[in-house]
Amino acid sequence: MFFNKDDHTIKIGFLNPHSSFYPYYAHHLLAGFFLGMDKDPGNQKEIQFIPHYTDTGSTSKTVEGVKKLLHFDRVDMLSGLISYSVLPEIVPVLESNKKLGFFFDSGEYIPYFDYLSPNTFFSSNQLWQSEYALGQWARKEYGEGGLMVMPVLESGYHLHSAFQKGFTNGGGGQILLSVLPFDHQNPHRLDMDKVFRQIKKKGPPFVHAIFSGDGGNEFFTRWVEEGLSGQIPLIAAENMIYDEWIEEIADLNIECYSSLLYDPAISSLQNRLFKKKFQQTTGQAVNIFALLGYEGGLMFKELLQDIKKRDWGKVQSLLQTEHIHGPRGERNFYPDAGFVLPEMSIARIKTKKKQTDKRVIGQGKRLAYNHQIFNEIRSATPSGWQNPLFCV
Repeated sequence: MFFNKDDHTIKIGFLNPHSSFYPYYAHHLLAGFFLGMDKDPGNQKEIQFIPHYTDTGSTSKTVEGVKKLLHFDRVDMLSGLISYSVLPEIVPVLESNKKLGFFFDSGEYIPYFDYLSPNTFFSSNQLWQSEYALGQWARKEYGEGGLMVMPVLESGYHLHSAFQKGFTNGGGGQILLSVLPFDHQNPHRLDMDKVFRQIKKKGPPFVHAIFSGDGGNEFFTRWVEEGLSGQIPLIAAENMIYDEWIEEIADLNIECYSSLLYDPAISSLQNRLFKKKFQQTTGQAVNIFALLGYEGGLMFKELLQDIKKRDWGKVQSLLQTEHIHGPRGERNFYPDAGFVLPEMSIARIKTKKKQTDKRVIGQGKRLAYNHQIFNEIRSATPSGWQNPLFCV
């Protein structure tokens, strides 16, 4: 998929950090990308992705990758999975080399608009929107006094801060935060004993859990074992209820609430087409990386003739202004033009006997990425986290 030696192909450098949660995310993302362009991922000869491994996606590794791809591989443009926290270092490199970057991210950080550039574009899942909407909904539904719980790794992003801002703007009041102890010898080990004792002792009006990958399923399992499912309202971060994770524990009797930036069950023509193309090509169900790639591919389908002419000024102008209509509706990729506000559903999730039911019960509040509320989060002391969400 990555390599194509035709001298006339467009070369795109792909910054590729490691993910223990989604080890094949790059394959899914690029398969989705080419399918969005109506190209066969295995046989197309027009675009060549050149990967560069960036380990955990730190600034130093990312900058090293950018320079190698630009100066050694001589790529035409940059792409890949990055964290917004690396932008202050890589944007000047792109601008000085007059290159465009089209990047992907989960939306664990709110964009830092001080470091945005007319050269950089983003296919973002905007998880910060999900957390803000959940916080506002939780405050109106359950009142103050809730508890947020997460591991150290997840606490370094803007997710819990966005939830807290939503909570404040939904009515405000007290909300507690519990970060699990960190085991330096085994970063993925989750010591939940203390927090579950706290939950059972205080009986908060709700609990909001923010976990990734297997950690989310471990939390769900413990939640059920402690007899809390259906007793205390549980609000789960959206990535915890992605199909590929929740289906692994669908035999448990789980009841929780979350948000849906994308629901694979959407019956729209665009979504049905996306799922059909991806499943027929890969033999796998769609996931968030396939979706982000597909949405980017829909945009590049419109740009392809100008890209092949290497008319980068025209490509830049179109990326700044054009929108696409994809599996979850309208999307765009240039923050300064105003990210299209995503549709946001609040859902009740129930699992039992290997069956998962996601039922929409309301719509969530959305805000522009450059709203003053989000600027307050960006202006807070940075955590120093550089790796993209899921890339540990």
